[in-house]
Amino acid sequence: MATEWACLFGVALSTYALYVEIQKHKNPSYVAACDINSHMSCSRVLTSEYSRGFGVVRYLLGDNHALNVPNCITGLIFYVLMMLLNQIPNQWARHLAFDLSVVSCIGSVYLAYILAFVLKDFCIVCVSTYAVNAFLCYKTYQKI
Repeated sequence: MATEWACLFGVALSTYALYVEIQKHKNPSYVAACDINSHMSCSRVLTSEYSRGFGVVRYLLGDNHALNVPNCITGLIFYVLMMLLNQIPNQWARHLAFDLSVVSCIGSVYLAYILAFVLKDFCIVCVSTYAVNAFLCYKTYQKI
């Protein structure tokens, strides 16, 4: 049950991140609830070059490529997929869920590095998703 709640929390965080990103693009003066100060601004992070395709896809495939989507959309897909895999009672699904959660943790470490050392910012929404990803990795490891 904890895994389902973590996935739902991840969906909520990703949905909010997408909302902030859309609002900020529509209205550059938009201030999100998670914008605390100039060094703790989720809207600055969520509209940075690293917020789409992990900042990598555009260099490999171009800005307009179908895979260069906002990271929060990737997160939404991941959390829904994790919820679905958690409902399948076989070893294959448990291993796939664990493998995906490991990939999500690798992505989280990469994005945490970008957040801290490149953008020099703190995004409570982003850090919360990193924590959800780590929790999901732990829970899926317990199931294999």
